[in-house]
Amino acid sequence: MAAAIHTPSVEATVTVRVSQAATGDLVAGARAQIERIDGLRVEEIEIAGLRPGLNDTTVEAVATLAVGEEAGPDTDPDDAAGFVVVDRVRERLADGFGVDPERVERVDPPD
Repeated sequence: MAAAIHTPSVEATVTVRVSQAATGDLVAGARAQIERIDGLRVEEIEIAGLRPGLNDTTVEAVATLAVGEEAGPDTDPDDAAGFVVVDRVRERLADGFGVDPERVERVDPPD
């Protein structure tokens, strides 16, 4: 019997700088900026606010992110609340260029 592969999801409130030269709309620009970060894929994103600037627009967004293995799988059986994944995603978002995490929390409980 094959084991199911579980991809954890987190919800993050982030501030993203979107270049005015970016293709598409602000949602597409924010999605692209977040997905440049290894191990994260945007499942859903909603714009919550914006501040225009000279070279970029600062977008406040709430995003549901799928976490790939390269972001650090949740392998600790004692980590019932998924803190390992949340901390790793928060660190990756903070290290991403033009992305500032404000809130990161687990969406689905580990199996």
